[in-house]
Amino acid sequence: MRGICTFFAVWLLAAPFLLLGLSASDNSAQLAAVTQHDYRFAPVTITKIHHRYQNSSKTGTTYTYVVTVEAPGPGEHSRALQLRGQVTSSSDRWTTGDRLTGGLYAPDAPSLGIILTPRRHLASLLGGSASPGEMVMLALFGALPITLFLMCVRSRGKEEPEPTTPQSVLGDRPVRRLRVCIAGGTAGIRLTAPDPKKTSGVPQSTLSPALRLSSPEGTRDLFDRCLDPQALAANLEGHAGWLYWAPVAEDPSDWCVAALLVLDDDRYVYGLTPPGCVAELPQGEPVDLPLPDARPLRAVGPYALWQSAVHGPGLYGFGLGFLAVCLIVAGVDSDGGPLLSMCFVTTVGGPVVSLLLIQRLRTAYLRRLAQQT
Repeated sequence: MRGICTFFAVWLLAAPFLLLGLSASDNSAQLAAVTQHDYRFAPVTITKIHHRYQNSSKTGTTYTYVVTVEAPGPGEHSRALQLRGQVTSSSDRWTTGDRLTGGLYAPDAPSLGIILTPRRHLASLLGGSASPGEMVMLALFGALPITLFLMCVRSRGKEEPEPTTPQSVLGDRPVRRLRVCIAGGTAGIRLTAPDPKKTSGVPQSTLSPALRLSSPEGTRDLFDRCLDPQALAANLEGHAGWLYWAPVAEDPSDWCVAALLVLDDDRYVYGLTPPGCVAELPQGEPVDLPLPDARPLRAVGPYALWQSAVHGPGLYGFGLGFLAVCLIVAGVDSDGGPLLSMCFVTTVGGPVVSLLLIQRLRTAYLRRLAQQT
C-alpha cells in the first residue's frame, strides 16, 4: 500500500506539469505574431510541396509536409495569398491540389506564414476551450491512475494477509532472540548488502532512524523506516518484548539483517539490526521456530508522518508552485515575458527545491539525534 499511494501521489504531482508542457508547446512565436494581427481561419489548397519528412516511433509513423498553400486574401475581391506552412498527417499521399480543412493566418501579414491546424483544435490554440481530443486525453490521464488505485486497494482489501510471525518474516535460518524494552529513539549508520547493480562490492551505508532497545546484556538498535523515531519511541514507552533476528553466516558481522520486535501485547515492529556477531552487541539466545505459543501479530502504527521542523519549510516551495500554476492559468504576462518564464520555473522548481530541502532537514535532524544519543 505504501508503494501504491506513493505512485498515486507522484502521478498527481506530475499532472499539472505535463498539462503545462502541452499547453506551452502550442504557444509558438509564430502563433503570437499571427494573433497580434487581424487573423483569419479559412480552408486552403496545397499549391506546392517542398519537403516531406517521415517520423517513425513506437506509436506509429507520421509524415510532416512543408507546403505552400493558397488562402483567401484580405478583401472580398483581393488576390489569393500564397502562404508557407507545415502540416503533420498519418497519410503519405498528400499532393498538390489537395484541400486542407483550414489554417490560421494574418491576411495583412503574409510573411508570417500559416498555421495549418484542424478546426476542432482552433479554440484551444487561441486560448479558448480545449478540443474534444484534448478533453478525452485529460479524462484518461485523470481516470487511469484513479482506476488503478481503486483496483489495487480493492484487491488488497479482499486478500487475506498471511499472519505475521517470526517464522513468516525470518524464514528457516537459525534464529536468535533477545528480551528487550524500548529505551528511546535514535539514529545511526545502517550497513546493508551491496547493490547488485554495482560491481564495487561496497556495502550500502544509510543514515536511518532507529529504536534504541535495552536489555540486561546491553543495547541494540532496530533500524526502521519511520519518519520520527522519537515519536515512535514515545508511543511505545514502557513496553517490552522479544527481538528476533536471523544472522547470515556468509555476510560480514556489521551488515544488518531483517529483525522483528514482538511486543508483549502482540504488536510488532519490522526493521533491521546488526547480526550480533561482535563483542559490544548482546548476542541473545538461540531459539527454534516455529514458537509453540506463536500468535498472529498486528503492526505498530500509525507512525507520526508530520514533523514541523522537517516538513514545514518545504511547504513554501509547494505553495509557490501552486501559486505559479494559478497565475499561468489566469493569463499573467501572456505575451511570453519574463514574468511568465519565472512562473514556469517556479512551478517546476518549487516542489523540487522543497523535496531537496526536506531531505536536507531530515538528514540534519537524524545526525543531531544520533549525536545526542
